[in-house]
Amino acid sequence: MNELMTALYQRINEAHEYSTYKNMASQTATYPYVIYKLLPISPTESGRDDYTLEVSCWDKLEGTSFVEVEAIASKVRDALLDYRYIDDHNLIITSRPNVGYIPDPDDAIKRYDVTATLMTYRR
Repeated sequence: MNELMTALYQRINEAHEYSTYKNMASQTATYPYVIYKLLPISPTESGRDDYTLEVSCWDKLEGTSFVEVEAIASKVRDALLDYRYIDDHNLIITSRPNVGYIPDPDDAIKRYDVTATLMTYRR
């Protein structure tokens, strides 16, 4: 699983030029940034583990533009589109990623999430 987390981090981080964090951003993080996490879900087939990959793209602006955070989310989505990963123990296939706007009570915070299902086949 460590190899998968490293591979996911590299894939997501290479899609944009900002900081990428696992699970949560540091207290000193500067906007924009990206957070990714894997959430286990019930598998639909035996011999397979499924996860929801959630990649949250955050920005905080003085204006009302969503352009930068939308661009980050789009680049991350493109990087995950048809993504495959294989190591000695697993074959990981990514479902078609979705992008969605997540409203925040603070109008200055802009967030878009990219979500996909990772299907992990044990070898």
